[in-house]
Formats: sequence, structure tokens, C-alpha cells
Amino acid sequence: MEEAASAMSITTPPEETGPRHPGVARVSLGLVALSMLPAGFQAAFTPKTFFEDFPLGRGWIAHGGDAYNEHLVRDVGGLFLALILATFWTVFTHQHRRAVAVAWLVQGLLHLSFHLQHLEGFKTVDSIGLVGSLVMVPALALLALWADRSA
Repeated sequence: MEEAASAMSITTPPEETGPRHPGVARVSLGLVALSMLPAGFQAAFTPKTFFEDFPLGRGWIAHGGDAYNEHLVRDVGGLFLALILATFWTVFTHQHRRAVAVAWLVQGLLHLSFHLQHLEGFKTVDSIGLVGSLVMVPALALLALWADRSA
């Protein structure tokens, strides 16, 4: 009889106990939101300076030679601010961390992928800064997903 009970406990899945490291997930997502806040505000409210000078006068966006499009830059800023707001919401309410982390992961990987294919003409310091800053978003999103997995 004991053997049958023992066999049943082996096949019964353990109960989920919740996220393994919810604090790490919240901090990771909070860091993403805080780091993206200046870009979101600048793109949404001063799109021309964002296009010409981002970041800190380096001109990474205008570097590509594309024409300035105020509508597109303001929309990007608005989308960043919306995602940042959703991120802060999840950090403080402890809800939907995985969904927000996946959203940042998708955004970050697509953004990084584009820029990795368009590094020509950048100074070495700018290439390193650009790639390093862009790697941060998907890396922190992955950390949040890892930390928020069920125990």
C-alpha cells in the first residue's frame, strides 16, 4: 500500500508556489522603464531634438541620413511612454510582469537587430555605446522573465 501511495506522489505534479524572485523581476523591469523614460519624453515632446541629437548630442538617429518625420518620432515617443507607464504599473501592482517583460523583449530585440545591421559610419565609441545600450533592454527583460518563472 505504501508503494502505491509513493508512486502516486511521484506522478502528481507539485503545486506552483509562485514566482521564484519577484523582486528581481520588478527591479529589472523598473530599470528598463527608468532608462527609457528620457528617450520617451524627448521623442514625444521635443521630436526634432530627439531626431537630431539623441543621445546627449551624439546624433545616433539622424546619423542614418533618413528624413526627419515629426509624426513618426512623436508616435515612437508616445509608444515608449505608454509601455513605460504599463511597466511602472506592473512594478507597483505586481501584476502582468511576464507580459510586460515579453513586450520589452520583442521591442528590444527588434531594435537591436536593426542597429546591428546599420553600424557603418559610426565612430567606435558610438558603436559600442549604441550596441551596449540596446542590449540592456532585452537582457533586463530576459532577467525579469527568468526571475518571474514559477518555482
